[in-house]
Amino acid sequence: MSNKKTREDKENMQDNFNESEEEEQEESGSERESDFDSDGNYVGERELQADFEGRNPEDCDFHGIKQLLRQLFLKANVDLGALTQIIISQNYVGSVVKQCLDGQDDDDDDEDDGSDGVFGITTIINITKRKNEPCIKQVRALLTSLADDNADDRTKAFVKQILGNDQEHVGLIINERMINIPAAISLPLFSSLQSELTKAQQKNMPYTFRYLVWISKTYNSDDAGPEVIFANAEEGALVDMAVASFEVDVTEQTDSSQWDYEGLTLRPHRKVLIFDGTKFNDLVKQMTAVVEASK
Repeated sequence: MSNKKTREDKENMQDNFNESEEEEQEESGSERESDFDSDGNYVGERELQADFEGRNPEDCDFHGIKQLLRQLFLKANVDLGALTQIIISQNYVGSVVKQCLDGQDDDDDDEDDGSDGVFGITTIINITKRKNEPCIKQVRALLTSLADDNADDRTKAFVKQILGNDQEHVGLIINERMINIPAAISLPLFSSLQSELTKAQQKNMPYTFRYLVWISKTYNSDDAGPEVIFANAEEGALVDMAVASFEVDVTEQTDSSQWDYEGLTLRPHRKVLIFDGTKFNDLVKQMTAVVEASK
């Protein structure tokens, strides 16, 4: 079975960006420290032109995927290398975002060594079916610990309930990308994920979920009251659809406790969202509507 997207899939996942040529060469090796947020993501104003495509994960994507997972999990006790291997091993579900190379056609795909980098990863992992794998044990323990330390009593009990019921599977959605990649790229990725999940379910593979857990990167502003900024803008539209949620302050796990953005002082947080697994298609519809409306 090939783990490549078809040409049509690739074309649907391409996203074009505007360019600012006068700064590209001058600043390529001299970005200011203020151009990076507390997670190490580039947030400067320099714009580049690039075409991106979605592909199924491959072995050559290991380091790029692991780096993106580090942005999400920071210093949590999770073996990110092992988690990356799981993502690659289930390459029939999920996509990585990579840059299209000029002049490269489908015949060159097998020669791609991953040197152009991984700019995003969108996938889902069954953390019930895989509960005995060491890194998944760590993820489950992390979710329980985060809930115990940050959630209200009802949510704490709910998290323990869904993780303790082996008959109703829980999926962990991972939707991580470099912060300067716009939300529009997420739409074809989730559309592809929908199709892949449907095919996997038709083959009786363990991708039917009762609940979905989604850890979102957020930034809370001390200057604007309760305002929360989502690193992936499309995820902010899903908060009201969650059956449970709680926030985690991760400032102690980052190199700097705060950073400035458009005049606001922001502190890095994580928002853990739990959804009804049967509503996945509705989540994708909501994200699509919000992203399309913002264009």
